[in-house]
Amino acid sequence: MTEQRTNWIDYAKGIGIILVVYAHLLSSGFSAGLPVAKHFFLLSDSIVYSFHMPLFFFLAGLFACQSLVKRGTQEFLLNKLQFIAYPYLVWSLIQGTVELFFSNQSHRGINVFDLLTIPYFPLAQFWFLYAIFLMYVVYAIVNLFEQYVSVILLVVACLLFFYPIPTEVMALHGFSTGFLFFVFGVLLKKSIASWNKFYIPVPITFVLFLLFIGSAYTVFEFIIEPTRLTDGSHPVYFLFLSSVGILFCTGLAQYLAKKKYFLFIRTLGLYSIQIYLVHMLAGVAVRIILLNVFSIENPVLHMITGVSMGLLAPIMLYKIAIKVRFPYLFQLEHDLTRAK
Repeated sequence: MTEQRTNWIDYAKGIGIILVVYAHLLSSGFSAGLPVAKHFFLLSDSIVYSFHMPLFFFLAGLFACQSLVKRGTQEFLLNKLQFIAYPYLVWSLIQGTVELFFSNQSHRGINVFDLLTIPYFPLAQFWFLYAIFLMYVVYAIVNLFEQYVSVILLVVACLLFFYPIPTEVMALHGFSTGFLFFVFGVLLKKSIASWNKFYIPVPITFVLFLLFIGSAYTVFEFIIEPTRLTDGSHPVYFLFLSSVGILFCTGLAQYLAKKKYFLFIRTLGLYSIQIYLVHMLAGVAVRIILLNVFSIENPVLHMITGVSMGLLAPIMLYKIAIKVRFPYLFQLEHDLTRAK
C-alpha cells in the first residue's frame, strides 16, 4: 500500500514539475524576445498557471498531517527548515548572484538590494518555497487547537483565498491564494481510511481532462482576458479550474503508476524540489548559449532543449553533490543515509 501511494504521488509531482519548468522557461523566453506567438503564450501561460502550483500545494497537504503526527511539532518544523527554508536561502542567493553578474542578459534588472531582501521578499520563482514553508508553520500552529483544526483551517483558507493579502512580502499573496489547496489535501487525507479509497477511474480522468481543457479555453478565449489567475482577480474561475486540473492530474498519475508507464516522470517527481531550485539557471543558460553562440532563435528548439536541461541538470547536480558528500547545496543535512 505504501509503495502504491508513493508511486502515484511521485508521478503527480513529476507531471507538476514538467509544467513548472515549461511555464517558467516559456515566460522567460517570451520576455527575453524569443519569437513566440503572443496569443499562444498568453493562452498557454494562463492555462498552466490556473492549476500547476495549486497541484503542489494539494500534494503537500496530503502528507502534512502524517508528517506532523510522526515527528511532533518541533521536529516537523525543524525538518521544514532543513529541506525548504535552507535551500530557499541558498538558491535564492545563488540565482540572484548569477543574475546580478549577467544583468545584461536578465530582463528583471536585479540589484544588490534585491539580494539583501531575500529573507523577507522572495526572488522570482522562490516565492513558492516561502509560501509552502509558511503553510507548514501555520498548520503546525493551528494543530495546537486539536478538535477545531479542520474548521479553523477551512475558514482561514477560504477567507484568504477570496480576500488575499495584497503584498508579495513574505510571499503572503501566494500563501493566501494557495493555502486553500493545501487545506484540501489535509482534509482529504483525514477523510479517507486508506489510499486505496482515493482512486479516480480512467473514464472519469478522461472526462476531467476534457472538462479542464474545454473550460480553460472557454474562460480565456471568450469570458476573460488571458491572465494568471494566481493574481486573485477571478477566484471562482481559479478555484474551479484548479480543482478540475488537480483531479485530472491525480487520476492520470494513478493510472501511470498502476501501469508503470513513463517511469522517468516518477523520477522527476522524486527530484522535484531539486529541479525547482535549479531549473531556471539551467534553462536560461541554454537559451543564452543558443542565442549568443549559435544564433538560434527557433522557439520550439529553445523550449525542447531548455526544458530538457531544466529537468535533467538539477538531478545531475544533486547526484554529484551527494557523490562528493556535500549535500549542503540542497539541504541542511549531514547524514547522507537520510539524504533524499
